[in-house]
Amino acid sequence: MIEIDHLRYTYDGAAWALDDVSLRIADGEFVCLLGGNGSGKSTLAKHLNALLVPDEGRVMVDGLNTADPEFVYDIRSSVGYVFQNPDDQLVATLVEDDVAFGPENLGVAPDDIAVAVRDALREVGLTDFERHETHALSGGQKQRVAIAGVLAMRPRVLVLDEASAMLDPRGRAGLMRVCRELHDAGMTIVMITHYMEEAALADRVVVLDAGKIALEGTPADVLARAAELERLNLEVPPSCRLGLALQRRGVPIAAYVDERDAVHAIERLVSGEAAQPARPDAPSQAAVAASGEPLISFDHVSFSYETSARERSRRRRKKHAKKRAAWGSDPEAVWALHNVDLTVHRGEFLGIAGHTGSGKSTLIQHMNGLVHPTMGRVSVRGSNLADKHASAQAKTLVGLVFQYPEHQLFANTVYEDVAFGPRNLGLSADEVDERVHEALAFVGLRFDEVAQKSPFALSGGQQRRCAFAGVLAMRPEVLVLDEPAAGLDPAARRDFLGLIARLHSQGLTVVMVSHSMDDLAELCDRVVVMNEGGVLMDGTPCEVFCRADELRRVGLGLPAAQRMAGALRADGLPLAADRLYTIESLADELARLAGEETR
Repeated sequence: MIEIDHLRYTYDGAAWALDDVSLRIADGEFVCLLGGNGSGKSTLAKHLNALLVPDEGRVMVDGLNTADPEFVYDIRSSVGYVFQNPDDQLVATLVEDDVAFGPENLGVAPDDIAVAVRDALREVGLTDFERHETHALSGGQKQRVAIAGVLAMRPRVLVLDEASAMLDPRGRAGLMRVCRELHDAGMTIVMITHYMEEAALADRVVVLDAGKIALEGTPADVLARAAELERLNLEVPPSCRLGLALQRRGVPIAAYVDERDAVHAIERLVSGEAAQPARPDAPSQAAVAASGEPLISFDHVSFSYETSARERSRRRRKKHAKKRAAWGSDPEAVWALHNVDLTVHRGEFLGIAGHTGSGKSTLIQHMNGLVHPTMGRVSVRGSNLADKHASAQAKTLVGLVFQYPEHQLFANTVYEDVAFGPRNLGLSADEVDERVHEALAFVGLRFDEVAQKSPFALSGGQQRRCAFAGVLAMRPEVLVLDEPAAGLDPAARRDFLGLIARLHSQGLTVVMVSHSMDDLAELCDRVVVMNEGGVLMDGTPCEVFCRADELRRVGLGLPAAQRMAGALRADGLPLAADRLYTIESLADELARLAGEETR
């Protein structure tokens, strides 16, 4: 289906973004592209439907040369492309119009377009969302609309450029289910991802590094090569990490790419009746809540994006006996937030989890007065943000970093961008300069190298750090982050989350929204789970992530180690039901059980 021969491409005429890449992708094959940020993955993917054309070499799609303008329409008709950021792809005000855009441009008959739109929305779990406005959707829902728009074109090849980055665990599982069904039906799929669990489901994995193919083979061949992947700023799947951790403890077991294979192998090795492990007491939620004074308080807060009480009432009266979609969306939901009571305490690291559309982003936008409740009260340091002065003050006390921080950049130079906030605080030129130096140093950017550059000339990772510096330069008391690691490769993600952890250790209060249960379990003192606009759970990571069945019911997953511990416990191994495991602590426990069984 796709033939790539000695492909070379440069953006600036100085450095090769792709350098002598040759690759064959068979009709009906499922190929996963991996690589660190800047490795060339997206550049390669954009050659597959002639968004880019080679500077040297050639790309053939179903026998058509992508460099020939005569074939561009045919190539783009058969190769559907889903971008990482859905805002780069949505074109219409209403969901149904956006999904219909592709088929309309292919000249599909109106009746067939209606069927294609309905089927595509059903595939992504957005049945009955046809008349919703795209701008009012959550980031994850927008991504699903973008995917539906491509599926409605019924392409022969589906290219997914980190299309799951904005999706919650249920959404990612739903996308992979759709990919497997399309693949089983004969569609060719090329997927870029940073989730190793997704890569494990492909037929073949191709790893790029500095514009060249570094590794290629089946998932089992590639994903267990821990040392090589680490050198390439990637990581092995959690099941492989557990296998390697057990090997370091002297347990003779392979590193399995498939989590189910790993669980079965461990269960066979560590079987029999072993002593029940000790169950360490987790600190209670009350103890965590008492650890600091209240900074932000939500009192019976409800919020609706509907513009009038009349519209909300009309929507409430609508009666639909339709089953909610498996991806976890309610098209008739009136309230983005409903009767939320929540307190953020000084010095804590609060994690917020929830399915796409559960109200997470709406919740945090209330924390510094970007939006105000339809009903109820939000207070910062005891002051009601309904007061204009209190709301203005909250914007200096509570720094909000959006899902894509680089979209907050706007100035001509990095210096001007980072200095914007401090200048608006009325600080002197010397104080502004001091804060810019301090903030850039903290995020790992050298002042003399970047201060006078355009922020848009920086790499993606540097842009994110620059935007982050602009918030830190305000010296907020609370740092609120909405999916701060989305789209970063594993190495950049570790660095960025390490930066946030360091800020917290220095006394900053942190609130972080994330779809990564592993990140929340590792970093947070307390986790709040949102569901359909309300608070479903509020407790320590142990208290929350030990409620596996409830989390699954609302479309959320578990940290990888906890998920594997649960599967092993279901197979009969005596692992604690009320303990929050990490990969290392689980390996310790399994090695102990294996030793007891051997004896």
